[in-house]
Amino acid sequence: MPTDWDFCTTSLREVSRTFSRPIEILPGDLRKAVTCGYLLCRIVDAVEDNESFSLSDRDARYYAFHDVLRGAAPAQTFERLWEGVDGSPPQEARLCAQLHRVIGVLDQTPPEMQRSVRQWVSEMGRGMQIYSHRSADGDGVVAPWTSDDLQRYCYFVAGTVGHMLTELFACEMSLAPESETARRMGDLAEPFGAGLQLVNILKDITDDLQRGRSFVPRSLCRARGLGNHDLANPERRADAHLAVVPLFDLARRNLDRALDYALTVPAQHSRLRLFCLLPLMMAVKTLGRAYGNDAMFVTEAQVKIGREEVEEIIARCTEKVADDAALRADYEALWHPMWRLMAGGPTTSSALREMDAA
Repeated sequence: MPTDWDFCTTSLREVSRTFSRPIEILPGDLRKAVTCGYLLCRIVDAVEDNESFSLSDRDARYYAFHDVLRGAAPAQTFERLWEGVDGSPPQEARLCAQLHRVIGVLDQTPPEMQRSVRQWVSEMGRGMQIYSHRSADGDGVVAPWTSDDLQRYCYFVAGTVGHMLTELFACEMSLAPESETARRMGDLAEPFGAGLQLVNILKDITDDLQRGRSFVPRSLCRARGLGNHDLANPERRADAHLAVVPLFDLARRNLDRALDYALTVPAQHSRLRLFCLLPLMMAVKTLGRAYGNDAMFVTEAQVKIGREEVEEIIARCTEKVADDAALRADYEALWHPMWRLMAGGPTTSSALREMDAA
């Protein structure tokens, strides 16, 4: 019979193509803790994304999940709520229905790692529950109003992951909380998570719209004379491209700090560095594929990088993992073609503020 760990590793590969490989390079208990943390985050996503749930259905599952994480209820109380549920991908439904197996593996990790995972996944879940109470506007779309609203959402769904990883890394590296490395990583934890989240937002615009959601701030759409639902309107394609340009700039600023985060990890901890570098470089490559690409606004079109490009990024990062200067050069080279185009557009922080005020 498969062990709980077998279940977790199989589930990880089923629910994430992007993160499964970086997680698999992590050592020992850290790999277990990050695997469990990621799977628990996907369970929170499954609660948020299931379109068959009423608001009360969703709240019941959030509350049950929080109770399990804080040790106030067994995992089976949450699992029972997934019996006969429709509307979730099979692999996610199976994961939710076997939460006890993820908790069982998490409980095998050091107590300080368990505490970090439980604390930050709980913080994520509470924030996502708050946002799940947002109602659709007149266009039938739920969306943040301003870039500040979007960044608050990114904190809950991704900044929390940055903090969780920082604490897990500090534990693995035996860093004292007051050490310069630990403090620096703590300062950069939220941009590390938010930068990756903004890439997902930009490449998944039409997927989100199909679910009645948009994470492009209404202020940015309004500045181009658009409603959020117009982002998928082929007759407004040029305005849609202009509306999201400031989000590319916001992603850039966060990803620049994410690179600083990765390079703050001491070079001797090469597997931890690679874990940070691989999704970061893939994110920048994906943004390059997305910028100015009509596929961002076409239903069922995909914005993604190919397998050969992924393998090239893995090989280059592995070869240069201890060479900060070479890694920075590679990072800038990934940006250069897109950034040259972006330089002439409304991509500054002041532009974001002006559009929010519009």
